Amino acid sequence: MKEKHAVVIGGGIGGLCASRVLADHFERVTLIERDELPKDAVHRKGVPQSRHPHVILDRGRRELNSLFPGLDDALRHNGALDFDAGVDMAALQPDGWSRRRPTGHLMLCVSRLLIEKQIRERIKQMPRVTILEQTEAAGLLLTSDRSRMRAVQMRKVAGGQTETIDADLIVDCSGRSSRASQWLEQLGFPAVECEVVDADAGYSTCWYQAPPPGERPSNWWWKGIFLNPSAKPKRPEDYYFALILPIEGDRFLLTLASWGGRPLPADHESFAALCAKLRSPIVAEAVAISKPVSAIFHRRGMQNMWHHYENWNGPAGYISLADAVCGFNPVYGQGMTSASVCAQILRQHLSEMSPADPAFPAAFFKRQAEFLKQPWSLSVARDRQALAQGSGTADSQDPFNGPVGERIMREGMDDPVIAEAIFNVLNLNRPPESLATDEAFLAAVNALMQRPPRPAPDSDDIPPYPPAAIAR
Repeated sequence: MKEKHAVVIGGGIGGLCASRVLADHFERVTLIERDELPKDAVHRKGVPQSRHPHVILDRGRRELNSLFPGLDDALRHNGALDFDAGVDMAALQPDGWSRRRPTGHLMLCVSRLLIEKQIRERIKQMPRVTILEQTEAAGLLLTSDRSRMRAVQMRKVAGGQTETIDADLIVDCSGRSSRASQWLEQLGFPAVECEVVDADAGYSTCWYQAPPPGERPSNWWWKGIFLNPSAKPKRPEDYYFALILPIEGDRFLLTLASWGGRPLPADHESFAALCAKLRSPIVAEAVAISKPVSAIFHRRGMQNMWHHYENWNGPAGYISLADAVCGFNPVYGQGMTSASVCAQILRQHLSEMSPADPAFPAAFFKRQAEFLKQPWSLSVARDRQALAQGSGTADSQDPFNGPVGERIMREGMDDPVIAEAIFNVLNLNRPPESLATDEAFLAAVNALMQRPPRPAPDSDDIPPYPPAAIAR
């Protein structure tokens, strides 16, 4: 028997995935979204991150296609590109270029705009789901006995009186800007503990129209480029990384980023100037034969934030999901995948427990937190490393930190056993702690550690261009 009415706050990827799941368990689902949702794949105010590159990790592709069958094919039909990072990415690591080696795993390169459009179209076709656009949530209401949430207060963005919409379950998917914790405190509930790790990261992105494939230089074999900061930085520019990812329409997005509050370009002139000073000329040369088709989009405020609802005692009838609970530094590309996994956790939880059960929220929050520990540990590892570099300390909690972890990442990725294990950790297919009991992985790491360490080369000794040959 279906429950009556669920209300979802927020129409981003998390809210769309949650609405899809709830429609299988409720007679009605109402999605409240502050923006006017566009029909086409265009930017909207509520998703500033759409102007920057997005990645659907390996696990995210599986989860999204489970929620929305045929999504991959629809994205490809509209121009998304298959991408094997081991073969199609020219990757300059801190101490040299990565060897080209097939990984056997394909990701899709596509804009956030097209991903959201395709998912949004599917949600709009669901008869149980109603979307209230240009409507913002303004608060939460309790039952008279304060045992459960009963309604959401909402109002039109253009103005007007506050209205009330009753709900049997309220799901907050309003992302980093969520005000739910404030509303809960106003209702007299204890504050939700918030953990923050902030390495003062930031990035700047520009969109480019690339030459058609037939008009590109013969040595332009790559589909994407990734330049890591140097292992032995000598110049300020050695602390920056650059990422080029292709998207539909023969376009690519170029992002320049760094940590520690370093200055970032905000106009085309300074953007091109930084490209020219990077560790390899490959980025500047790609930009030189491509046409910028956007402004320079600049972003800071990328701290990792975890609202620990799993330790909080609140009312029935309310849960919070995905970025509204745990937001990661978006430079690591975990957001959409994590949102889809959290929606799948909700799907499983609804199949096992009634949302009317007073214990439903607490059990869900604990279940969701078990997963969130995985992307959280990975996201904060690099940011804490950046913080440690600035303070001269190290954080032993991070799974790939310390001399052993650093050496595995520097020297071990040419070993298929190590590379496959790390790939599955970084793509959220397995938790980092699982490596501690992986006999094949441990044997490969042990063999690596028996060899003398490979000295980090001087930056002047690293070739300016990546190898084109594919290792087998």
